[in-house]
Amino acid sequence: MKTGLFAACFVSGLGLSGVALADEPADEPKVAPEAKEPASDDKGGVEPADESFGHGMQAGLRAGLVGGYRMVFRYDKSPFCNTPKGVADKDEQKFCGNAAPLALDVALSFGIVDFAEPYVWARFGLGGEASTNTDPVMAFGVGARIYTMSDSKFKIFVEPAVGMEVEGGAGNGRWTFDNGATPDYKSDFLFHLAVGPQYDFARAFGVYANAGLTTGVLRYIHTELELSLGAQVRVP
Repeated sequence: MKTGLFAACFVSGLGLSGVALADEPADEPKVAPEAKEPASDDKGGVEPADESFGHGMQAGLRAGLVGGYRMVFRYDKSPFCNTPKGVADKDEQKFCGNAAPLALDVALSFGIVDFAEPYVWARFGLGGEASTNTDPVMAFGVGARIYTMSDSKFKIFVEPAVGMEVEGGAGNGRWTFDNGATPDYKSDFLFHLAVGPQYDFARAFGVYANAGLTTGVLRYIHTELELSLGAQVRVP
């Protein structure tokens, strides 16, 4: 009797254990962590990666309008710098100043590195200069722009350059010496220096302004204090 009761209890215990084991939940499958989404801006769009606005290895074309004030100091054999007064050549006005006619500056450039951009340039006057009896200015030269903060949208540049001014006299017969000789409007060597800001809306397009001076020393000593405003496009 005791043996049968013990066997019944043992079988009953095994059944309860089986039920308990069956009720235990199976291990849940592991879920991979969600990938992080890129940060979005206030409008729900995805923020672009930081963009550099340096211009290394880009070719550029720029054009700007130039104006200013010109001062001329004549040598004895220089062309007159104002309407002749009909006095002896040595008594004609030696020092003159006048507003410079507007001109267009154009340049082709190539950024060898972000902060240095050599260029070739030309200047074409939009009108002649009556006070010196010259045709619209025409000059050609080479130079470079040196940038600070070269990889930012807003940057400052310094611009040294040299060139040759080649326009001639406008042919007014009053601009002659006492002996009837026509003044020699010789080609002039130019030094140019300017500084100014530039703002790039994109790597391919920006606008700039600068203030500077351009000085010549052969025809006469002359300096133009100038302001320029322009735009530049670049590829690629």
